[in-house]
Amino acid sequence: MTVLRGVPAPLRTERLIVRPLTADDDAAVLPFRGDPEAVRYLSHTALSAEENTARVRKVLAASAASTPEWFNFGWVIQLQSTGEVIGDARTWNSDAPPAPGRVPAHAASLGYILHPDHHGRGLGREAAAALVEWLFSARGSRTVFAGVYEPNLPSRRLLESLGFRQDHYFTAAEDRAGKSLPSWRYRLDRPE
Repeated sequence: MTVLRGVPAPLRTERLIVRPLTADDDAAVLPFRGDPEAVRYLSHTALSAEENTARVRKVLAASAASTPEWFNFGWVIQLQSTGEVIGDARTWNSDAPPAPGRVPAHAASLGYILHPDHHGRGLGREAAAALVEWLFSARGSRTVFAGVYEPNLPSRRLLESLGFRQDHYFTAAEDRAGKSLPSWRYRLDRPE
């Protein structure tokens, strides 16, 4: 495994830059983190400006506390052509701040969101693929997990297009985020 110290380097894809979140991104992520439609299938409701700022600070603190073994990084997804921030993501194997967590050290989790104006163009898939590759190559993760609410068919299709498979089903009663929706944990094992 590559041992990372500090902030990860930005990732470049055909159309995107996926780079570590900074405090300066607070206002750029609010248009989707504060949009009820965009966060419908996330673990939180639409955020106010103050709640968004608190979330960004929490993610940055977790990133700063990350270690070579236990990590929790926030990312922003930008269009290369314009620099516009169109989404964000998180990769982690620990709680915040990083400490041995529920995800084994050799595994990782992935989460992502795109502004609804950018849905349906393959940009989410492009960003997720870059982060999965980073988790496998730079972090040495052997397995990547992603949770998705059952009704979120576009996200389920995105994961399945990357090779993720359903790993565990959670009933609506088991939902800890308060959305009262059933969900799936998806799993992708690193090709050997």
